[in-house]
Amino acid sequence: MVGESANWHEENTGRVADALVKLGQIGFWVQLVFLIIVVVLGGVVLGVVGGGAGVGNVLSFLGLILPAFTTFWCWHYLSMGRKLKETGDDPSAARLQSRVWIGVWVGTIGAVLTIVSLFGAAFALLVTMLANPQVGLQISAAETGASPYTISAVDAVSIMTLLMTLTAELLVVAISLRIVFLISRSLGGNDV
Repeated sequence: MVGESANWHEENTGRVADALVKLGQIGFWVQLVFLIIVVVLGGVVLGVVGGGAGVGNVLSFLGLILPAFTTFWCWHYLSMGRKLKETGDDPSAARLQSRVWIGVWVGTIGAVLTIVSLFGAAFALLVTMLANPQVGLQISAAETGASPYTISAVDAVSIMTLLMTLTAELLVVAISLRIVFLISRSLGGNDV
C-alpha cells in the first residue's frame, strides 16, 4: 500500500492534475453558458407568461438546481487540479477518486430527472395536440372561453431547458468518468 501511494505521487499526480484542470474548465464553461442561456430564456418567457406557466414548466426551471451544483463541481475539479499542480498537495488516490464519483452520481441523477421531465413535457404536449382538431393548431391569441389546452412559447422553452440541462449533466458524467479512468489507470502504472 505504501509503494502504491509513492507510485501515485511521483509519477501520476501531474497527469491527473492536468486532466482535472482541463476537463474542469471545459465542464464549468459549457455548463455556465447553458445555465445563462436557460435562465435568460426562462426569465423572458416566464416574465411574459407570468402566472400562466404550467407546473411542469416551472418544475423544469427549478430543475436547474442540480446543473448549478454540477457547474460548481466542475469548478471544484479545476481547483483540485490547480492545487495538485501548484502546491503539490497530494490527496490519496482513493480520496480523489471518491470526490470524482460524486460528480458521476450527481450528473447521473440530474440526467435521469431531466429525462423523466422530458417525458412529462412531451406527454403534456401530446395530450394537448390530441385534444385539438387533427388538422393542425391555430396560432392566435387566447380568447375567453377558449379551450384549456394551449401550447405557448413557454412549452418550447421548457423543453429546450430540459434538453440543455440533459446535455450539461451528461457532459459532467463523461468528464467525471474520464477522470476516474485516469486515476484508476495511474494507480495501475499504465500510461494514459
